[in-house]
Amino acid sequence: MRPLLLQMTAFGPYAGSTTLDFRCLGESALFLIHGPTGGGKTSILDAVCFALFGEPTTKDRAPRGLRSGFADPALATEVTLEFALGNVRWRVKRVA
Repeated sequence: MRPLLLQMTAFGPYAGSTTLDFRCLGESALFLIHGPTGGGKTSILDAVCFALFGEPTTKDRAPRGLRSGFADPALATEVTLEFALGNVRWRVKRVA
């Protein structure tokens, strides 16, 4: 499974809509997610797991607890993940 595009809205530390475009990595099999403590790295992994499985990466985090505390109350918490599995592209959208 190769992630292509991840869009998070009102998710974790991301109050608005944030898009990560993994396509810019080219054909690299490995990539690094890095940044300062509290920068949202684990939230990116939580978003991928939430999109695929409907759950965050650990049992310590309830799906309802993934909502950004900074988000506008009118904004829905959602994650969209586009990924490739072989030559087939998939798009999954989850709303918390």
